[in-house]
Amino acid sequence: MNNITIHGICKALMKNDNFLVFTHENPDADTIGSCFALIVTLRLLGKTAYPACCDRIPASLAFMTEGDREFHIDNAPADFTPEYYVSVDVASTAQFGSYRDYASRIDLSLDHHATHENFSKYYLTDPHAAACAEIVYHVIDRLLNGKITEKIASLLYAALAADTGGFRYANTTPVTHKIAANLIEKGASHAEICRNLFECKTKTALAAEAFAMANVSYCCGGKISYVTITKADKQAHGFEDEDTYDVINVIRRVDGVKVAIFMREKDDGTFKISTRSAGEIDVSKLCAIFGGGGHAGAAGCSVTPEMAESALQRIIKECGFHE
Repeated sequence: MNNITIHGICKALMKNDNFLVFTHENPDADTIGSCFALIVTLRLLGKTAYPACCDRIPASLAFMTEGDREFHIDNAPADFTPEYYVSVDVASTAQFGSYRDYASRIDLSLDHHATHENFSKYYLTDPHAAACAEIVYHVIDRLLNGKITEKIASLLYAALAADTGGFRYANTTPVTHKIAANLIEKGASHAEICRNLFECKTKTALAAEAFAMANVSYCCGGKISYVTITKADKQAHGFEDEDTYDVINVIRRVDGVKVAIFMREKDDGTFKISTRSAGEIDVSKLCAIFGGGGHAGAAGCSVTPEMAESALQRIIKECGFHE
């Protein structure tokens, strides 16, 4: 249940100032677009607002932040004192990453995950929204009386396009298309945005994807694809964490695959597990076994090095497919 409405959100944002807006760890286009669109809006309204992202913005998404990639809390001016804390597209306290201690301070949380933890004072969660950007769009549209700028439109469009896989995934609804159309009318350069999202990749990102396809394994008659990338793999082949951003989607595109699983070793030794489903299996329930969550079609969790292999095998088993 939500405990605040769009109208209530707008009143709270207009009443307060000095905002700190949090993304989730390992930021994707939805959390980035939602965060920065809201910040631009608040600044247009005369407010002071800064982003807080514990991890670097992936190089492939830096076009959304004008090339800047570091948005740690201490990047804000020294004389800035946050008074109102907001999170966007953050489903759990764990998703704050190294900023998880701030979760208890969040005044307002906007999210679209069915597995959302109610960690904030006020929260609005809509699992039917294709992206958090849909929720943020409604807030911004009301705050600006429909006068969404080209910059805001582009940020929100990128978020929508990314979280719907270019409007191809099952989470895309008529509402999603209507919002996207409105954003194009407001000036979003949809062709350029989609090229940046889906067609432009760095050489190192392509190297990561090539490594994944060379090392992917299949089981259950080809219904499950899975691959693991360790720190040693990254060092040996010259790519970084951010270059693996699209690996999960690469291995899910193989014909016949119903569930894709990508396990990546992080710098601290823990393993991040990402999953994607073609629709038959609710992967959010599988990731919830290990304290994670997400959507039926896309979810993730983190496990210790000791649990990595057993977690992978448990997820495969819980899919219920047979060889």
